[in-house]
Amino acid sequence: MSRDPNELVEPVRQRLETLRADAAREGIDFIITYTMRTDAEQHALFAQGRKGLNEVNRLRTYAGLAPIKQSENRVVTKLFKSVHQFGCAFDIAIVKDGKPDWADTASYEKLGELGESIGLRWGGRFKFRDLCHFEYTGGLAIAQLEKGERPTA
Repeated sequence: MSRDPNELVEPVRQRLETLRADAAREGIDFIITYTMRTDAEQHALFAQGRKGLNEVNRLRTYAGLAPIKQSENRVVTKLFKSVHQFGCAFDIAIVKDGKPDWADTASYEKLGELGESIGLRWGGRFKFRDLCHFEYTGGLAIAQLEKGERPTA
């Protein structure tokens, strides 16, 4: 599991830095919780809530992720392939009093607006809302990313 912004493709990393500066001006602090994701990590996450706990934890261990408990074995992604696997997405957590705050919907909404204003696609607009997710593909589809194409601007 990577939190390294340097693993993002350049146009995504630049937008992340702009988002961080814009958020700071609004008094919003956040941390990066996910950037680049390996195929094994994505497959393990996709299995959650769809497979039994033993199989999920086998896949998580193979991917280098910690095992989870039965209560955590719920769907966390709708996608077998994610733009995270191509360095085109990052997830964040709002920070309040030095700790992640997953419940501050107003700050996530503001951050979503800020991200959209600089060309990021915000997961808060997805059918399966993902307030913490931002991505930029420059209009490229997953099939193009799989072929090695990456956004350039």
